[in-house]
Amino acid sequence: VLPLATLALLLSLAAESVNAHSMVTSSTPADGATVGESPERIAVALSAPMRIVSVTLRAEDGTDYAVSAMAGRSASDRLVVEPPNLPAGDYTLEWRGLSGDGHTLSAALSFTVSER
Repeated sequence: VLPLATLALLLSLAAESVNAHSMVTSSTPADGATVGESPERIAVALSAPMRIVSVTLRAEDGTDYAVSAMAGRSASDRLVVEPPNLPAGDYTLEWRGLSGDGHTLSAALSFTVSER
């Protein structure tokens, strides 16, 4: 039987490990949303700071649009990019980063621009 202090320590370490993984909590535009015009900013809120190592904005036809994280490579709990003026179409923002515990994470969000 584990002493109570050892059990508490193990539970604390497990909680820290879970909290170190960053997950998307919200985004603007929302994943799957249709917006009337090209967004001035795309913002993704994260549950824990993450150091973004790559970010890509791609149209459905395979065209890549140059974007970079406004925080640079500093760890942040928000990924924000300012895309160029996007024509009507479907887009996917993909990113990769390192969480506080060193794990590589990747995620994406998709949205549609209905007009220019």
